[in-house]
Amino acid sequence: MSFLVAAGPGAITEREKSMENVVVVVGGAGGIGAACAQEFRDQGRTVVLVDRALGHDASDPDSVRRALQDVPSVTALVHAAGSVGSGGIDGLDLVQWRRVLDDNLTSAAVVSQQVLPRMPRGGSVVLFSSVNGRHGGNRLSGPAYAAAKAAIIGLTRHLAKDQGPRGVRVNALAPGPVSTPMLHRLSETEIDRLRAAMPLGELTTPEEVAGTVAFLCSPAAASITGTVIDMNGGSWMG
Repeated sequence: MSFLVAAGPGAITEREKSMENVVVVVGGAGGIGAACAQEFRDQGRTVVLVDRALGHDASDPDSVRRALQDVPSVTALVHAAGSVGSGGIDGLDLVQWRRVLDDNLTSAAVVSQQVLPRMPRGGSVVLFSSVNGRHGGNRLSGPAYAAAKAAIIGLTRHLAKDQGPRGVRVNALAPGPVSTPMLHRLSETEIDRLRAAMPLGELTTPEEVAGTVAFLCSPAAASITGTVIDMNGGSWMG
């Protein structure tokens, strides 16, 4: 992409203008993250991706710092990265446990730590919990995933209280089954069982999630912080 320099004293470049409205999307190379990235691009916002597929480790502060070294200001952060496990506590695999917690929870904390100092008043953060973090999950995704996604809710509320005086809002989404590769790893029978537990009976699309994320990052949500929005077709109504 090329940038034009405006004429006249004190003029700023188009690049400088674009950097005034930057959205960082973690996990933006696929699934929900890719849909969020496209939603913000369609709004004309500059999107910066942090993703393992691009060589980034979102749970490593040095890796995140390098990914953001040319990004002085961030108006919105969307953390949509994560991974699932499987099984129950009887077969607990500590390697899997640590990986799932790092991918979902540690990375959210690390990226928030790196981005929030770059975020001015009016900024917005959206983290991703899950219906599994609401109702305890199951053996399809495992205990680590349920624990990590429940902890995301606690992290969201902590950050909302901590950053509120700065005028920065922090919220979370807790989707149910979303039609992404993370869900497609399951068999048709398993997916049908999940769908049957949803009063609406339909899987959520990544674009639906992205639309809700965009709302949370918009002026229309200026008074919303510390909130968890459930998008699960009615499978959990707590």
